[in-house]
Amino acid sequence: MKILNNDKQATQTVMFAGDIHGNVKHAQWVFDTAVQNECTHIISCGDFGYWVHLPRGEKFVNSVAELAQETNIKFLWVDGNHENHDILRNLVEKHGDLEPIDTPNKWVQWIPRGCRFIIGDTTFMGYGGAYSVDWKQRVEGESWWRGELINPYHIDGLSDDPVDILVTHEAPLGKEISYKDDIPVSVSQRALVSELVNKVQPSVLMCGHHHVRESWNIGITEVNVLGRDTMGHESVMVYDV
Repeated sequence: MKILNNDKQATQTVMFAGDIHGNVKHAQWVFDTAVQNECTHIISCGDFGYWVHLPRGEKFVNSVAELAQETNIKFLWVDGNHENHDILRNLVEKHGDLEPIDTPNKWVQWIPRGCRFIIGDTTFMGYGGAYSVDWKQRVEGESWWRGELINPYHIDGLSDDPVDILVTHEAPLGKEISYKDDIPVSVSQRALVSELVNKVQPSVLMCGHHHVRESWNIGITEVNVLGRDTMGHESVMVYDV
C-alpha cells in the first residue's frame, strides 16, 4: 500500500474538496484555503475536471499541478462521472490500479477505483464513478463516457480489509439528498456505494456529486457529502490524520 506522507511536516492534514468541475478560479480558492489550514494534502471527491483531450482541460490540470508544487500540497482525486474515462482506462492498463497515478506528475495524482494508500497512519481507499443525469445532452467520447458507471462486479472483487477513510464521488444510501434520488439508475449507483461501505467499514466517507452539503451516519461510518465549486466553504472539509 502506497504511503503518501509529506516528509517536511510531522502532522498530516487533509482537505477534502467537492466537485471542482475544471474551474481554475475555484481550484485557486481551494489551495488558498488549504494553505490557511496548513494542509499537506488535498483530495478531490470526483468531477475534478480531467478533460485533457481538450486544450482548456489540459491547461486546467497543469494549473492545478503548478498550484500544488508552489504550495507543497499534494493533490489527489477520484474520478467523477464527468472525466475522460477512456484516458483513465488507458492509464490503468499501463500502470495498474494499486497506486495513485501521475496526472500529469507527482503533484496531481488520480486514485484508481479500489486503490488503497496511507497518509500519516490513516488508511484510505478511493472509488470514483457515478451516473450522468444529462448524458443524452452530451456527446459520447467528447463530453460523456460509458466508463463513468460503478461496476458491481468490480466491487465484488475487492478485498474486504477495512479502511479508515473512503473517498467516493457518489453518495451511499441513507438519506434523500437531491433530485437525482428520483432517478432509478442514480439510486442503484448509490446502492453500490453502500455495498462498498458495508464491505470496508470506513470510519469516514467523503463524497460529492449531488451539489449539496449533507452529513449523516451509517453504523460506524460518518458520511459527508461536499458541495460544488460555487459553494465556498460548504465544498471543503479539513481532517487531521
